[in-house]
Amino acid sequence: AVYCGALRGVAAPWPYPLSPPAMSFQDTSNTPIFKKSTFVATLAGTLSVIVYHIDKGVNFLEAWMPDPVVFNVFITFTSLVAGFRTAHALGRYTDAAAYTHKLNACWFDAASTLIAFCRASKAPEHEVRAFQHTLIRLVSVLSAFSLESLQAGHGSMTTDKDRYRFEILGANDLDGSILRSLRGTNHKVECVFQMIQQLVVEAQITEVMSIAPPILTRSFQELGMGLMTYHEAKKLSCVPLPFAYKMITISILISQALFTPFIMAQFTQGAWSSFFYSFVGTWLLWYLNGVADTLDNPFRREARHVAHGQPPVVARRSP
Repeated sequence: AVYCGALRGVAAPWPYPLSPPAMSFQDTSNTPIFKKSTFVATLAGTLSVIVYHIDKGVNFLEAWMPDPVVFNVFITFTSLVAGFRTAHALGRYTDAAAYTHKLNACWFDAASTLIAFCRASKAPEHEVRAFQHTLIRLVSVLSAFSLESLQAGHGSMTTDKDRYRFEILGANDLDGSILRSLRGTNHKVECVFQMIQQLVVEAQITEVMSIAPPILTRSFQELGMGLMTYHEAKKLSCVPLPFAYKMITISILISQALFTPFIMAQFTQGAWSSFFYSFVGTWLLWYLNGVADTLDNPFRREARHVAHGQPPVVARRSP
């Protein structure tokens, strides 16, 4: 396939801002994590107030509730579970950030090196420019498809609100046969990767790139490193935390939300203090677990609700 003649027109200047707006407390308070944690904590605090007033008349907590040491051990165990869950999620998030930047560096290094190899080209100028423009557009497509595949994970997203939308530089300038080939395959990243390799080989044969083969090998190595990094990153998006561990964690948190109000109603000196301690303790644990659930696939859009930022990519997301 010849892609050098598949170009139509020149890409327009990039119209989107280079970075997303910073999140405010209002944005954070509108996230599902915050709302869910606040709702559960409010229920726990309300239950604590109800139990406190009932105990004032019936005085049943002293006879029914276990020793405070049991509660201390239970809360310590719950905190350890939540801490381990959060540490695991943060580890996945930092690994995802490293993979994203490494992926971007590989695509950029390969593209810039291939363009530099055209410096001493003996081919006509229009062929060189066609090769360079086609290469940049295919690298943009490759970057967009790789990030789209990473955020999709194991197919848990169903609406556009759950995902980023990626703009491709000069997508309409590519030949229709290329776009049809991409629509007809489920392995879009590998397909575009193969197109770039064939484009480079074609440019070497037609002397669009005037470079020694051993030096050209560096570009293929960078492309291969990018594809390897992409597949290493896929394990973070396609391999979630085991379902059994999630169920155990949520069961422990539900038990905590039910157990804490009774202890607070017994050992506090007023209804408001009972509500406050029940609310704060429950909210912190549930919010911590919610953060970990959000970062389970750190490439998804909802992960931005926890950690502000975006990866530097050739195909940037639209606002």
